[in-house]
Amino acid sequence: GAGSMSALYSQLTEGTPLGTVSEEHARLMIRAMIQSAKADGEIDADERKVILDHLSDASEEEIAFVEAALDAPVDVMALVQDAGDMAKTQVYSAALMPISVDTEGEKTYLRQLATALQLSDEKVAEIHEIQGKAPL
Repeated sequence: GAGSMSALYSQLTEGTPLGTVSEEHARLMIRAMIQSAKADGEIDADERKVILDHLSDASEEEIAFVEAALDAPVDVMALVQDAGDMAKTQVYSAALMPISVDTEGEKTYLRQLATALQLSDEKVAEIHEIQGKAPL
């Protein structure tokens, strides 16, 4: 995993048309990860580890952002609104990354997110396959 938020930003933006995206976009991806981890009502130890492992070299501001996101309620519509049209697949991919898709809460959240992002069933299945995650 990445050793810092900067490295995580790089991981999340790899392969994008410009090779990098704004810090705001990277924060959106991190919010997606945290919201999905919270979808079943709690962030379990494995999910927390996936998220916090990326903070070893983070600044105080970056840690504060992650802590605020961990404390914020799950809000699919706000996430989708902030995603816009260009980041739909990336947001769903980021949301899928930290979870196992092994609870009904996670499955429900991912279905709601995919619907709100207007992703086809085929695209969702492709993302799950790429990440080696259970299908919905």
